[in-house]
Amino acid sequence: MEISKKQFISDLEVGGKADTIFIVANKHVRKKKDGKTYCAVTLQDRAGSIEGVLWTEVYCNTKDFAEGDFVLVRGDVKEYKGCRQLVIGSIIKIESKENIDYSDYIKTSGENIDEMFKRIKKYIAGIEDPHLKKLLDLFFEDKKFENDFKNSAAAVRYHHAFRGGLLEHTLSVTEICDAVYRIYRNLDYDLLISGAILHDIGKIREYRTKVTTEVTDEGRLLGHIIMGYGLVLEKIKEIDGFPADLSERLLHIVLSHHGQKEFGSPKRPRIPEAFIVYHVDYMDADIGGYNIAMEENKSGNDWSDYLRNFDRSVFLKKLDKPGDKKGDGIKSIKYDGQDDDKGTSIEKGQEELF
Repeated sequence: MEISKKQFISDLEVGGKADTIFIVANKHVRKKKDGKTYCAVTLQDRAGSIEGVLWTEVYCNTKDFAEGDFVLVRGDVKEYKGCRQLVIGSIIKIESKENIDYSDYIKTSGENIDEMFKRIKKYIAGIEDPHLKKLLDLFFEDKKFENDFKNSAAAVRYHHAFRGGLLEHTLSVTEICDAVYRIYRNLDYDLLISGAILHDIGKIREYRTKVTTEVTDEGRLLGHIIMGYGLVLEKIKEIDGFPADLSERLLHIVLSHHGQKEFGSPKRPRIPEAFIVYHVDYMDADIGGYNIAMEENKSGNDWSDYLRNFDRSVFLKKLDKPGDKKGDGIKSIKYDGQDDDKGTSIEKGQEELF
């Protein structure tokens, strides 16, 4: 018999109670100033994630559980630093996963994944340069690549951190670059769009997205920029007569799309198409991060707490307009996830923020 999940993270309100199954996305055992042990967890389902805490007495009387386990959680939803926090009274590991519907626990893009992929393919169909068209087809006509690209996240935590997130982010960057092309002169459209589509291609190997998203060993050692450079160069070598100048410019976009060496880019942008991809990529990551903070603001606070990806708090209050009802909030939030408080349990370098 399938275990039915009737309560999701989006249903949890401050002052309410949780009594449902989650998956443990992160678990960290810590010590308080008095030396007593407690446990901080991140719990996840398809609606997002929430930070939880097992204080000393509860944790000491809880049977062991690990990251990736399904757990039945009962507790109280409190407010901590402007965000929801689940103070856990009991947590019980679900031993058998046979009757669990995994789709209830996998964070997934709110957009239609197949439709987004079709929109990417439409941009590829519009590429006129035969070498770039062939290069993109070598990726996007491959069924294994298609499956990996559709199912990958764009990050572990800060933006587009869900199944389909890489596709959603890539499509947004491509669409914005298409719009920017109509403003500036002296741009090569095919190069710009190809760079936008391929800039984060290495993330299909940097991240392993199943029920939760993890960084692979290869991702930790090399990073998606270097891996993306290698993937693109490998395909370029399969195409007879691929112009050297075109190859160098496209690879430069991939290598420089984080803009600064301290953000993980081996090179800084030196051609206009690279400048555009860098700035658009950064902007889309920031908007994604802001939307995460807005979604997590269940208490309706005007300001967020400190957000590590922005290195500041951000203003969340809706702009008052004549005729608006106060407290309406933003009409639609595109991304699922959580905000990032100072001292988060997941420590990331600047290069992983976008």
